[in-house]
Amino acid sequence: MKLLTQASFIAFIFLVIPQFANAQMERKRAFSDRPINDIFLGTRLAGTSTVSMMEKGDLNYMIMHNFGEISTGIDNFYGIDSGANVRMAFDYGLTDRLNIGIGRTSVDDNVDITAKIALLQQMESNRIPLSVVLKGNIGITTEKSYDISFTERLNFLTSMMIARKFSDMFSFQIAPMFSHFNTVFPISNEKQYNTNFGLGLNTRFKMNERKSLSFEYLPIIGNKNSGVENHLAVAYEIETGGHIFQIFLMSGRMFTEQHLLARNKVGFFKGDFRLGFNINRVFGLGK
Repeated sequence: MKLLTQASFIAFIFLVIPQFANAQMERKRAFSDRPINDIFLGTRLAGTSTVSMMEKGDLNYMIMHNFGEISTGIDNFYGIDSGANVRMAFDYGLTDRLNIGIGRTSVDDNVDITAKIALLQQMESNRIPLSVVLKGNIGITTEKSYDISFTERLNFLTSMMIARKFSDMFSFQIAPMFSHFNTVFPISNEKQYNTNFGLGLNTRFKMNERKSLSFEYLPIIGNKNSGVENHLAVAYEIETGGHIFQIFLMSGRMFTEQHLLARNKVGFFKGDFRLGFNINRVFGLGK
């Protein structure tokens, strides 16, 4: 009888104590709180940047391409015969919070260098409710036909992007920005300003795990160059593993915000817009 009692006590120790220990460990397990990294599908939409960042060691190669105005009609094959504007760019994640990039646009042979710094990142717990990214861009117009100096060819942009993913289906971004051109292009007798201010508005509607419908609108605040219209674009986005494809209708021809603020003379709501697409390919160099 004594042996049976001891055996029962030992069995109790082996059965109950591990369960109690596991329960204690589960209660002490650290809460996992991660940044939301899919506020927007890509680092850019049609012509404006988003708060999305490249992860450390990731390299994104982007081809941005658009045609002439669709309103030119069938004789011009709805803008395709007008000649294309192409921007090729690389963006690299030095860290999860610091990205750098370089690109070249065929119009004006503009070469630009970009840096993006994530000041805040929206967290899954909503402890930080917004993502805030500061972007700086410096460009140089290398078109040989302009008889001007190196410093006169420079253009600049500063933008503060503030975004939130409100639900699994909807994200919104607002981005106050200003641009400056040391020389206004094209050089003309029209009223032009070297410095322009704007307020970028970006939205994303997630259709499913792979597809999104996105919009960007860039109204100009204050002084506006002669004949310049507010830029607008509508984009259909598809994610396929390492690729992101973006097909869009956009009013502006250029692919950097400072040029869209200063030089877009096509009005989307006037029926003047162009077909374009972006191809993004991400390479995980740090993995």
